[in-house]
Amino acid sequence: MSKRINKKKIVGICPVGMIKTKCPSIRKTRRIRVKLLTLQREKIIDAGQITKLRAALKEKKNRGIAVDCETCNFNTSKNAVAPVA
Repeated sequence: MSKRINKKKIVGICPVGMIKTKCPSIRKTRRIRVKLLTLQREKIIDAGQITKLRAALKEKKNRGIAVDCETCNFNTSKNAVAPVA
């Protein structure tokens, strides 16, 4: 039985066509979101950290996913064949 690829989980902007769960850029964004949610649920709220994380998320949104693709280790040159993850 061959493994089927879920097309909804493939990033449309990524030139490599990376799966969302393995994309380093999306992973960084998810970590920021998790940190923000955990800070907001604490009883003692640190407003400075929350504003920094919100600013980081807003910056990530404005820059987009494709900005980090140049430094992505999955992204190879156009001549070389990229491995399918």
